[in-house]
This record gives sequence, structure tokens and C-alpha cells, in this order.
Amino acid sequence: MKDLVSKILSQADAQCIIDAVKKAEKLTSAEIVPMIVNASYHYPLTRIYASAVLSLPLAIALTHYIAPLFYFHKDNLWIFIVFFSLLFIVFKVTIARSVFLTRLFLNPREVDAEVREAAITAFYKNGLYKTADKNGVLVYITLLEKKVWILADEDAHKKIEPEFWETCVKHIITGIKQKQFISALCATIETIGNRLAKEYPYKPDDVDELKNIIVGDN
Repeated sequence: MKDLVSKILSQADAQCIIDAVKKAEKLTSAEIVPMIVNASYHYPLTRIYASAVLSLPLAIALTHYIAPLFYFHKDNLWIFIVFFSLLFIVFKVTIARSVFLTRLFLNPREVDAEVREAAITAFYKNGLYKTADKNGVLVYITLLEKKVWILADEDAHKKIEPEFWETCVKHIITGIKQKQFISALCATIETIGNRLAKEYPYKPDDVDELKNIIVGDN
């Protein structure tokens, strides 16, 4: 799989996101952590399924039309198995390297489940549950699936309406689709900062407890 993060996120872009987080956190004592990963999961069964689906008709066609040229019966099972096996290997390698083909065969239900699980895992793995006021917010973005999950810690989850987070998610996804990902993310971080400031105003003794950006499959 291509490194989608490095393709879409330059060092200057990463710095813009960090600056947006720092600016937002000057308004609030809450913590905002954007996390950008290539994919939430590697989807091995999807690649197997896709390889089989693409290989089967081609193997049948090759067996039917090519085998007779070499004096084999056009429906020879062993010739079919050889063609299918070779095509399966070729497609499996190709799909593993192709973002387009992988996306084409992804199961939406599996994607939703894997992205949700990965976001929750990242939330705890990166310590967003450890903030003093239980107001850490993870903005989890996975580029292969073009999905966004925003997870707020216990207190922030109770105080801020779900509709707000849903609007933020939609804004980032729209930015990804329109190739305006960085500006959409930075604008969303600003929006989140303004909303958190109403519940958690900035404190003079506030300490930056978490990272300002996480890039890669951490």
C-alpha cells in the first residue's frame, strides 16, 4: 500500500496543523489531538476476495481460448487451476499496492467497524483518557478509507452535543474529497477549540498534556 500520509501531508502541512492546534489550545484547557494514518486496517480478506473475483473470469476465458492453441482440451481443469493460481498471485500483489482497487472492494460495514476499533485503540494508546479534566479530543483520520472519527473523553462527551462532532466529521471528509484536506482540518480544529472554550476556558497554569499531532500508524 502506498504511503498516503506522505503523499498528502508535507512537513509544512504538518506544521500548519500543529499551529492550528496550538492556537485552539490557547482558548481552552482541553486537549485536541489530530491523528492521521494511512489505513485503520490492512483488510487481508478483502484482498483475497478481490483477487478471486478478478481472477476467476479471466482464468475461465484463458482456459477456454488459449489452452486449445497448445493442444489441450479447452475445458481442462488443470490448465484452469494453473491460470487461476497465477492470476490470483498477480492480482493479490497488484491490489496490495493499489489504493483504487483496495477501496473498490472494501466492505462498508467492515470499514466502519475497523475504523471505529482503530480510533478507540488510538485514543487509549496515546493517553487521551489521562487528561486532568477528562476533556481530551482525538480527531482520527484514516486516508485509505477516507473516514474520520472524533472521540471526546468522558466529560467533554457529556457536555458537547453529538451533532457538533458529526458536523466536524463531515467537514473534514468533504475536505478530503475536494483535495482541501489541510485547510478543512485546520478550520475544524479551530471550530473545536472555540466550542471547547465554552466548556473549558483556558487556564493561566494550563499544561500541554498531549501531542499536537500524531502521524502514521501509531
